[in-house]
Amino acid sequence: MSNASQFSASSIAAQQGILRERLHRLVATLHPLLQNDVVHALKGAGKLLSQPDTEIGALAPVLPAGMWSLLTLLIAHHLSPDIHPEYASSVAVAVECFVCALDLLDDVEDEDQTPIVRSIGIPRVLNASTALLTLSYQAILSLSEQAIEPAIIIRLLNTLQECALTATSGQHRDLLAESRSAGDFSHEECIEIASGKAGSIMRLACRLGAICGGADDTLCEQFSELGKLLGIAHQLDNDCHDLYYLLQDEKDAVIVEATDTTRTSIKSDLKRGKKTLPVVLAAEISTSLQKAAENSDGESRRQSKALQEGIITTWGICLLYRERARERLQEIEVQKPVSPALHFLLGI
Repeated sequence: MSNASQFSASSIAAQQGILRERLHRLVATLHPLLQNDVVHALKGAGKLLSQPDTEIGALAPVLPAGMWSLLTLLIAHHLSPDIHPEYASSVAVAVECFVCALDLLDDVEDEDQTPIVRSIGIPRVLNASTALLTLSYQAILSLSEQAIEPAIIIRLLNTLQECALTATSGQHRDLLAESRSAGDFSHEECIEIASGKAGSIMRLACRLGAICGGADDTLCEQFSELGKLLGIAHQLDNDCHDLYYLLQDEKDAVIVEATDTTRTSIKSDLKRGKKTLPVVLAAEISTSLQKAAENSDGESRRQSKALQEGIITTWGICLLYRERARERLQEIEVQKPVSPALHFLLGI
């Protein structure tokens, strides 16, 4: 591991500790029975309370636990190195709770049998999601106890509310798209949905960090655009990887406990008619994707080839969005270079 990577890993681990301490204090306000389910959700793969944190420095670049809250915290520190830890961590854990809540809702709406859904059931998952959404607002409202200016608190709340509506609209479009033919779905609509979902969430993480760090309007917009572009790129990349693992029928998943769930979820996406970009692109080559798992061997081979080409094309588009994000970061770094840890999180 290089010196820069070691610095990033140790710095991120230290910030994770700060965020976890703040998150535990926030969750402690809940009734113990509800608290158990909320903590269960926050221990999910990639979430802040997940263990162990051995992913940093691994051979494959995997995002560290609590990536969303870390992004907010590190941007705030980049802009204001002397920012009060309680202020920055409160805003960051609001993002963690918000994203976890939306992930739970997404699992239920997509009928995915994730580990937490299988463990506690849909009613309790929905209630845990409601509690997490409420905690995200509570974390920001608690800033009034730290003598943060009311105008800043309102701005942070408005940003969170805006993202909630944008992400919900993106998810609604995604659900409605299931009843439409892939052949009638445009590339632009796929990108718009990705922007409304992952794009808006990563935009939120970056924008709240910029607001918390005292960025001016121009810099705030630059960080917001950076997050949006990277969020779209991440969504396209995830869609490609999901289909790739299905086509290859991988025996080993990155997260062992989620292997069967992941594969089932991906097959469900195809059967349900999810309009991810690689699927829509593949539909231009093969118009019979809806029953991919049920067709004859010859038809399946033809459809697999179409999906492979859709994956390759989508990865190319993903790289274009990452390059645009890199350009935004270069504009930001004209004023001040970002830390190795923040570079690591952004992945550019």
